[in-house]
Amino acid sequence: MQLRFVASLVAVCATHARAESPLAVNPAGRTLGEVIVTATRFEETAPRTAGNIVVLTREELERIPAASVPDLLSGLPGTHVMPLYGALGIDSVVNLRGAGNVGTASSNTLVLLNGQRLNPIDSGSIDWSLVPMSSIERIEIMPGSGTVLYGDRATGGVINIVTRKGQTGSSAQVGFGSYGLREASAQTAWDLGGADANLHVQYGGSDGWRRNSDQERYSAGGRLAWGQSDTLRGFIDLSAFNESIGMPGGLWKSDYLSNPVQSIHPGDRSSREGFRIRPGLQMALTSAIDFDADVILSKDGRSGYSDNTNPKEQTRNLSRDFIAFSPKFKATYLFGGVRSKATVGYDFYRGSADSTTTPVASDQYTQNAAQSSHAVYLQNLFELDQHWSLSVGWRGQRLSQQASQSAYDGNPAMAGNSAATRSAHEAALSYQTGAWRAYARTGLVYRFPNTDELYGLDPVTYEPAFVASLKPQYGEIREVGASVTATHGVYTISVYQQDMKDEITSDPVMGGNMNLSGTQRRGVDANAKVRFSDELRGNFSLTRQEALVDAGTYAGYQLPMIPKVLASAGLSWSSSAGYLWSARLNYISKRRYGDDYANEAAFLDGYTTLDVSAAWKIHRWKIEARLMNLTDVRYAAYGGFGFNMNSFAYDTFYYPADPRTFRLLARYDF
Repeated sequence: MQLRFVASLVAVCATHARAESPLAVNPAGRTLGEVIVTATRFEETAPRTAGNIVVLTREELERIPAASVPDLLSGLPGTHVMPLYGALGIDSVVNLRGAGNVGTASSNTLVLLNGQRLNPIDSGSIDWSLVPMSSIERIEIMPGSGTVLYGDRATGGVINIVTRKGQTGSSAQVGFGSYGLREASAQTAWDLGGADANLHVQYGGSDGWRRNSDQERYSAGGRLAWGQSDTLRGFIDLSAFNESIGMPGGLWKSDYLSNPVQSIHPGDRSSREGFRIRPGLQMALTSAIDFDADVILSKDGRSGYSDNTNPKEQTRNLSRDFIAFSPKFKATYLFGGVRSKATVGYDFYRGSADSTTTPVASDQYTQNAAQSSHAVYLQNLFELDQHWSLSVGWRGQRLSQQASQSAYDGNPAMAGNSAATRSAHEAALSYQTGAWRAYARTGLVYRFPNTDELYGLDPVTYEPAFVASLKPQYGEIREVGASVTATHGVYTISVYQQDMKDEITSDPVMGGNMNLSGTQRRGVDANAKVRFSDELRGNFSLTRQEALVDAGTYAGYQLPMIPKVLASAGLSWSSSAGYLWSARLNYISKRRYGDDYANEAAFLDGYTTLDVSAAWKIHRWKIEARLMNLTDVRYAAYGGFGFNMNSFAYDTFYYPADPRTFRLLARYDF
């Protein structure tokens, strides 16, 4: 019945659709001509949607003193970046509005590459190597929203990384820095008449500042597009990567304070490789109806070794496959005399995660998990007049999961399957006049358990079990906000509250995972992009947030690893002579340790870091020097609370962040 409803709506839109000239109103906070994808899943110039979407353009990205894609995101409103180790940012964790701990962040903040999810079906981290910094055209961030359009795992919001296309020219870059850092990259692009293409390759390596924290990465990617851009266009995106990294692990408090350079697991290693292919088609069916469809095919493998300093010395080989298909329509039509825009689509994906674990002096065992999803969604924007807009949306999603584990060491085999259906909705009202815009919205969000969360232990026999009792989480978000575009800048503010039921998280007592009866997050995000002059620009953000358990066993306690205050201040100055100077100050306040739901330990210390860079353009050359963590602050972006077998007592542990590091890069534009 739901599918028939969506099909009927498309037919209605097609019947009433006609070409309309857009209303000459520019939503505050965006410049005319600025293209946004995340708000509607179609490229649109300044769409009239309710919400403060943060956009980092290519020009702004080049003004940020950053060493990796997660570094680019650090300091944006409501964005918390937790690097675990390494200058390349391979295992960095990113979440929006405090959604998720290190282990669950990739299940609560949805990261997209050109509108398609990078999040794996398990608890694994995002493969940032699929996105070289030089390939990025812009980054769009939609905090606290996105479930209607993008589905599961968007409870904290959506980050959409859009890569460059339609460019020409070539460049090559080399660099070196502290702790054996070395980098090399090249990119080229061609205009082939009725087609265009680009290609990029990247290498990065580092000896690391901690023992066993070396990293090495190779990646390559490209795009081929063809056809007439105003009627029919096809494309294929390709990317691949190969990584090898040391895994030094966290340090218990006494080790962290005495010698943070050491590694608790000096032999732990991980190697990873994978590829991603995305063919797609964009068509203008009529002057008012557009069609867009793409397919994702990806595969990656991970091989890990845990040395004898772990409870078990073992190797683990993991293989993951993923396929997705997403056709969608956008129609502009008149509904009762009101100009309207509808996005209607269907999302399908299927993924699998298969692993083989071989412990020393124990039985080898396998784990096989898979999940498939079918979803339909609708978003409709009613432009009531030149000032008022109403947006409504709905999604229905059906997810099927299965997981199994072979017998080993006297433990019986385990197998199980489950299926669940969830829906989300959103309604929003916005008002704009001149340079001002205000909005209010409310909606329902959800997420399903990932495949790793399906494995657990029977609470009575402690034998391996399929965790059928783990429920999908769901919640309601309410938000109001405003923005203003002034002569010298753009200023935004959002006030929000999210009430979640059955939030999925780790269980610090029994192990595995659990549902929290009720949680609440509320806060304020403020951002200012200031153009003091043509040469001097600033970007300032402040987030003040609270996150509490408000029902069940841990009612009244603060949620772990969510800082109350996130603040950032960035300045950049450029000159006509080709000089660019940049500085960025980031502040993260104290927060509860990971897994400390009972708030037994003290707080993990907050920290302030300063990153600076200087760049010079000399003819076709660009020379850039960067100093990250200029004041050499010792801090841990992540810390946890657990049982220390060495002291036989509960203790805190830390992942030491990088000290002051230096980079020198040289780029030549052909």
